[in-house]
Amino acid sequence: MRILLLAMGSRGDVQPMLALGDRLRREGFAVSVAAAADFAGLVAEHGLDVEPLSFGIMEGVRSELGQKWLGGTSTNQQREAYLMRKVVRYVAEPLADDLIRLTDRADAFVSGPMTFEAMEALASRAAKPHVFAMFQPTWPTAQGRSATFALRPQQTSWLNRAWGWAAAYAAWDVVRSPGGVVRRRLGLPRATFRQYVAAARRVPTVLAVSPRIVPRAPEWGANLTTTGFWFAPRSSPWEPPRGLSDFLATGPPPVYLGLGSMATADPAGVVRAFVDALARLGRRGVLSAGWAGLPAEDLPDSVLAIDDVPHDALFPQMSVVIHHGGAGTTAAALRAGVPQVVVPHIADQPYWGRRVHELGVGAAPMHRKHLSADRLAAAIASASHPEVERAAVALGAGIRAEDGVGKATRVIRAALEEPAQRHTT
Repeated sequence: MRILLLAMGSRGDVQPMLALGDRLRREGFAVSVAAAADFAGLVAEHGLDVEPLSFGIMEGVRSELGQKWLGGTSTNQQREAYLMRKVVRYVAEPLADDLIRLTDRADAFVSGPMTFEAMEALASRAAKPHVFAMFQPTWPTAQGRSATFALRPQQTSWLNRAWGWAAAYAAWDVVRSPGGVVRRRLGLPRATFRQYVAAARRVPTVLAVSPRIVPRAPEWGANLTTTGFWFAPRSSPWEPPRGLSDFLATGPPPVYLGLGSMATADPAGVVRAFVDALARLGRRGVLSAGWAGLPAEDLPDSVLAIDDVPHDALFPQMSVVIHHGGAGTTAAALRAGVPQVVVPHIADQPYWGRRVHELGVGAAPMHRKHLSADRLAAAIASASHPEVERAAVALGAGIRAEDGVGKATRVIRAALEEPAQRHTT
C-alpha cells in the first residue's frame, strides 16, 4: 500500500512528515511525500519518494507580500490573517491541480491543515483513507494551556473556547481556497464551515505534539490522538563542519540564534542586537542565516555564522537557543533539553513561546517587533538561570522517552484497516 504524505508549507511542516514517512517505510509501507519544490532534495535525502509540487516556497517568502506577512512588524492578528489569505490564494490553483494529479498515485493520504479540506473531498470521492495531521493545538478548548489562541492563557475559561472558535473560522477562511478550487474542478458545491468542522470531527486525526507540552483537552473528540512530537532517527553520526567543531571545542557552549523561514524585517538589526547582547553578557554565539537571511559579515570572533545544520545535532551543544517559535524548532529545542528564548513573528509561534515560559524552560517570549539588545540580553540571562536549565534538562529527558511517530503509525494503521467510508462531499 502506498501512502502519500502531503507536506505543504515550510520546513517545519515538511520535517515531521519525513519522520513519519521514515517509520511507515520501515513498517512495510510504500511512502511518497508531496512538498514544495524547494524541499525535493531534503525528501530524497531521507530515502523517500518525492512528489514535488509545481511551485516553491522560498520565492514567496522573500517576495514583498511574504516580507509583509512574515516580517514580524505587527502584532495585529487580523492583518496577519488577511496577508496569509492572499498568500494561500496565490498558490490555490497550482496546489489544487497538484492534489488532483496525485490522488491516483496513492492508496491513502495524510495531510496537514493547508490541504485537509481539498484532500478530504478527493479522498471521499475516491473512497480512500485519509488521516489529518496537526502540528499545533488549534481545536477550540476552554483550557488556556491547550489553546493556541487564548484570551485567558492562564485559566480555563469559556472565553478561550469562544475565541478558539472565532480563530478556527478565521483559519478555515484563510486555507479554504485550495479546497474550493478542487471542488470546482470536481463539480462539487463549495464546503461550508459547518461541513469543515464535521469532517474534522470525523476524520482520524493525529496531533504531533507532546502531551507534556499540550495537555489533552476534554472538548477534543475521540478521533483526535495526541502522539508526541515526530522525530526521525539519525541513520549515521553527524559530522560538524571543521569550523564549527573547532569553535565548539575552544570555549563554553554558545548561544544559538536562528529565525528559520521567517522573512524577518531588518535582519541586520537582529544580528546587531544579538551581537550586542552577547557582548554585554560575555557570551559566545552561533548565528544561522536561514531564510531570514541574517547577515554574517563583520561578526566578532566570539560569534560564528553557520549554514544549515541539523537541529537535533546542534542544539544539545548550545547553552541557550533563540528562535522564532515554529513548532518544529520548539520541539527540537525541548528535546535537546536546552533553555530557550522564543521571538515569535506570526500564527502559533506566540503559543509555543508562552508554553516554553509557563513550563519554566525558557524566558518570557518577546515578539519580533519588540526585539532589542537590552531585551535580548535580559532574556538570555533569564534563560540561563540554574532552575531554568534544570527544568529544561528534565523536560528534554521526558520528551526523548516518547515515541510520537510510533503512536501516529498505530493510528494510521487502524484507519487503513477500517472499511472505506463513503460520505457526502
